[in-house]
Amino acid sequence: MATKRKKWLAAALLVGVAAAGATVLHFGGGVTRALSFGALTRAFDGSPPTAAQAGGSPLERQTRPYIVVFPEAPVASYKGEVSGLAAPARATGGSARGRIDMRSAAARQYVQHLKRVQATREAELSRAIGRPLQVRHRMQHAINGVIAELAPAEANRLRRMPGVRLVEEYREYEIETDTGPLLIGADRLWLGTTPGNPGRFQGEGVVVGVIDTGINFGSPSFAATGPLDGHAHVNPLGAGNFLGTCAPGGIDAGRCNDKLIGGYDFVCNVAPDPSQPTQTICTLTSLYREEPGFGDTNGHGSHVASTAAGNHREVLYKGRNLRISGVAPHANIVAYDVCYTRLADGRGLCPNVSSVAAVDQAVADGVVDVLNFSIGGGADPWSDAVSLAFLNAVDAGIYVATSAGNAGPAPNTLSHNEPWTASTAAAQHGRDDYALLLDVTGPAPVPPALQGIVLNEGTGGVSLSGPVPGTTPLVVSPGIDTAADGCAAFAPNTFQNAIALVRRGTCAFTVKAGNAAAAGAIAVVIANNQPGGIIPSVPGATIPVFGVTQASGDTLRDFAAAHPGAVTAGIRYPGVLIPNTPDQLAAFSSRGPAGAYDLLKPDVTAPGVNILAVIAGTTVTGFENAVGLMSGTSMASPHHAGAAALLRQAHPDWTAPEIKSALAMTAKREVLLEDGTTAADPFARGAGRIQVDRAVRAGLVMHETRTDYLAADPATGGDPATLNQPSLIRGSCFLRCTFQRTFRNTLGHRQTWAVRVEGLRGAAWPLVFSVAPGESRTIAIVVDSHAIAPDGRFRFGTLVLTPVTFGTGTLPTLRLPMAIAVQPPALALAPEAVGATVPAGGIGSVTVDVRNEGGSWLRYSVERSGSGSVTIARAAIGAQFSGFRSTRYTDSTNPLAQFAADDFTLGESTRLSRLVADGFVSSGLPLASTASQLTWSLYPDNGGAPAGNPETAPALAVWSYTAAPGSPGVSTTGGTIALDLAAAGQDVTLPAGRYWLVVHARSTFANRWVWFASDSGSGGFSTITLPTPGAWSATTAFPGLAWQVEGQVACGAPWIAAAIPSADVLWPDGSRSVRLVLNAGGLAPGAYAGYVCVASNDPLRPRVALRVSMTVTP
Repeated sequence: MATKRKKWLAAALLVGVAAAGATVLHFGGGVTRALSFGALTRAFDGSPPTAAQAGGSPLERQTRPYIVVFPEAPVASYKGEVSGLAAPARATGGSARGRIDMRSAAARQYVQHLKRVQATREAELSRAIGRPLQVRHRMQHAINGVIAELAPAEANRLRRMPGVRLVEEYREYEIETDTGPLLIGADRLWLGTTPGNPGRFQGEGVVVGVIDTGINFGSPSFAATGPLDGHAHVNPLGAGNFLGTCAPGGIDAGRCNDKLIGGYDFVCNVAPDPSQPTQTICTLTSLYREEPGFGDTNGHGSHVASTAAGNHREVLYKGRNLRISGVAPHANIVAYDVCYTRLADGRGLCPNVSSVAAVDQAVADGVVDVLNFSIGGGADPWSDAVSLAFLNAVDAGIYVATSAGNAGPAPNTLSHNEPWTASTAAAQHGRDDYALLLDVTGPAPVPPALQGIVLNEGTGGVSLSGPVPGTTPLVVSPGIDTAADGCAAFAPNTFQNAIALVRRGTCAFTVKAGNAAAAGAIAVVIANNQPGGIIPSVPGATIPVFGVTQASGDTLRDFAAAHPGAVTAGIRYPGVLIPNTPDQLAAFSSRGPAGAYDLLKPDVTAPGVNILAVIAGTTVTGFENAVGLMSGTSMASPHHAGAAALLRQAHPDWTAPEIKSALAMTAKREVLLEDGTTAADPFARGAGRIQVDRAVRAGLVMHETRTDYLAADPATGGDPATLNQPSLIRGSCFLRCTFQRTFRNTLGHRQTWAVRVEGLRGAAWPLVFSVAPGESRTIAIVVDSHAIAPDGRFRFGTLVLTPVTFGTGTLPTLRLPMAIAVQPPALALAPEAVGATVPAGGIGSVTVDVRNEGGSWLRYSVERSGSGSVTIARAAIGAQFSGFRSTRYTDSTNPLAQFAADDFTLGESTRLSRLVADGFVSSGLPLASTASQLTWSLYPDNGGAPAGNPETAPALAVWSYTAAPGSPGVSTTGGTIALDLAAAGQDVTLPAGRYWLVVHARSTFANRWVWFASDSGSGGFSTITLPTPGAWSATTAFPGLAWQVEGQVACGAPWIAAAIPSADVLWPDGSRSVRLVLNAGGLAPGAYAGYVCVASNDPLRPRVALRVSMTVTP
């Protein structure tokens, strides 16, 4: 079983915290007694499991780390609620909005109090699961909770206990600069040339925490003295004092300095596989690359850290001497290692248990000002442990910059929907690369297409150090058109002193490069086997390796075939500058809207395409001077974090939300989509590309509180649109909608501002206002949506605040993006079937409520002809937050697959029209980016279980359909899977009978799809795990799964005489009772059934059928 709250069901959590002090965590796995899924009903009753309940399959007994959150406030958000324990003060030397003083007596006393409370809670949890609780880590600073080893059934038991706010299972999220700082205006803060001259700021005295893959600690970018400007960093802890594993006796002792002041390893000792409980990431060396300590063997964390706060320095890149720098080059750095590298595909994976521990430690350290988190997650912020830890970190005074995700350009693909963090889209910054170019030199004539072929240099291997002469032979692999080209050894001297051309496919790039080098090649060019380019990952390669597009590879192949043994070529060196369009969004940059939340995300855009910064090698030493290009919202986020660090230095009295508002309200809106011509809307760019030299001069800023963030949780009736965000959004704005926003004057003088709405019909009040120094003012904004079509599509506008009096020469105009939509009407009938008993020859009636659950006028009429849709089965999630896995795994053989099924019964032949299964992806990523295929299967009933299953008995299905997410008729909103059968070209008509529906995704185990359980249903459902136990098992833990099955039926029956009233118009949330007159005249005694159709302007269900039954008595 897996768990996760739907965003509209998540309960507000008062989360808590952890003792200061640094340790290398051990998150092991173990096998312990657990409850089988079939025993869950009794396991939830609050008593320990009995011996009869224990057992179940080996999979169900396996334990893995879970995050258990308790209700008491952590140190970060504690306000003195416990009698006799004062709230910790803010650190001295700053303003009241500074960091909490974690070393104060009050903070230490409250930590000890939480430790005592946790001990009591742990004892209660131990009694509940019938064994001692294995606690791997305790936290009291950013979150109040523990990381403990639990079996799935035990975790579900704990979720029902009082005093437990959240139980989150182990998840893994993926990890998601030379000209960049200049584009965003950082150089003007460095030099003090910003209009109004607020001063020079390069991050002095500010500490940036980087939660990532570790750091290349020997790089000059992280040296105590800047290599280029000679800046001597000052350690805020005092010279020679370091945090975490850099402290004396730590595994990283000697690796820190006055710039890199600390680091931690929260990932090495995680046990990721519950079937190997004693094996950790650092011991499974055949599967993963990770070393003890915070050293980096991936490169991602080093790249991020140097982009945010790396020193000014010169580097050699592709033969060119270039200058690079972080956005805040004089800031200090603390590295939190939470990610490892999977060798099979080179992906960086980051366990949630590691990340939440890192956030807690960053708060406990008491010196971090800004956190960067270029890692996925955060789709459901009010029910995600890491997201809630970030909330408390923000409350403690830490700014949190996050990546928006790399699942674009499709809509609703964002990571980090937290309103308290600041997410970042990625755009170009004017320089693409310094490209190495391949020129074919003979035999003449050489086609123009073979001149200046762009080579993508491989990573992790040997770099080109000089030009390759144009007289060098170019030899094409004999197996260039085979799927496994280069995977086996070539004949000796096949590529002697030549450039080898091989094809991508089957085996690793390193294998191809090694075989080509063994056959005499001096360089290898790998042609893609599908459209587009590639950047080969070739750790350990001994010769330069490059990637080219499929088209270039084919052209080279064909030319060589026409001139066997005669082709020569060369490679230009140094690289040639290739420009691009600045502020053009990357196609991969994820897009809004933010799921079902009224939140405008991403927040801002920053450079994130081909960023040149520090990288790392496959060991923690030996790659100190390595630099390279990376692209992703991961690279955009540290630009954002660095900008926030500069603002924290320039304005230490600004809160984290105020810094976010300044960056957003002063951002450059002129951002283009990936096509280079279309203007990007706020769901793509957020407020725009950050311009820190404008943000530092913002005359107004906006604050928000932790209390209000928690109160905005929709699951508890909250409304995110009411938050004091630097944006305004309403997804359902009928006729008009109103907002309030509060601004604080940052200036030393009174300032007047004029307010207007652009792009939408609306107004603000007051139109003009004046605020004294430090004073706050609330304005009201009204949007008139009468003219907006009720189609659910967002329209965009801008709230503009313009300075109109003294000082306007240096004050930027402030702009807040707006997004408004009017939802279509939505027809609902209650009940969905009606019936009456009428004497023969008599007249009777039944009543049904017609409801409008949509966002605009519903116009309906009751008709007794044609056809309509009927709901065959429907079960809502209700108060459940658990589910059952239904996934065919692509990377696991034990289990190979796990499926869930629920049943429905048809009383007559019915044509199916729509299938909906509510679920979630365990990793928190969008289903559209994690599942390669989705499959729907219908099985006849066989003794109370499905007659077959999709893996070992698929032929027993009466119907099955497989499609990729995004295919015609297939929709995936978050983790919910819906299929419109007609749009998908499926015609499914079933005779009367009982059927079982299985819906499953094809994905990795880490990204498994989980089908939500429901509070309602037929009383149970079935699950199966393959290969063992391999049989369907009835499950009564919940009444059913969350789903909906719809069909099409003919409407009309001669005995349904009339509908009163037969038509009406309803407001949103309105309803009307309709009486159906039944005439039994001329009918023999017996049972009769038919349907009436309710036609309306509901675009999704324009004709809904209501089942009407009549029993005629003598």
